[in-house]
Amino acid sequence: MDIDLYIDFIYHGFYRLDDIEERFDEYEAMAEDAAKDLNDDEVILFAIYAFDEDTQRFIYANFMLKRLKLDHYARVCERLSKFCRLFCIGNG
Repeated sequence: MDIDLYIDFIYHGFYRLDDIEERFDEYEAMAEDAAKDLNDDEVILFAIYAFDEDTQRFIYANFMLKRLKLDHYARVCERLSKFCRLFCIGNG
């Protein structure tokens, strides 16, 4: 299964699931490191996975290191939660 890969919302092509999982691990580690400097009301958003609403098929992964206030993160989750899964890390 090929999955569209985005990094910082820029398209990078189709990749295999194994490649996506490897990239996820890399970004999770970078997010954990970046989270050391967070305030209590912030998170690091490091991945968004999107799924087809009808088939639930994994269609794309977007990796980033975005520092967000919790209230902003909550709004993003509300908008995307129907078809996406968001991954973040806090400093706790």
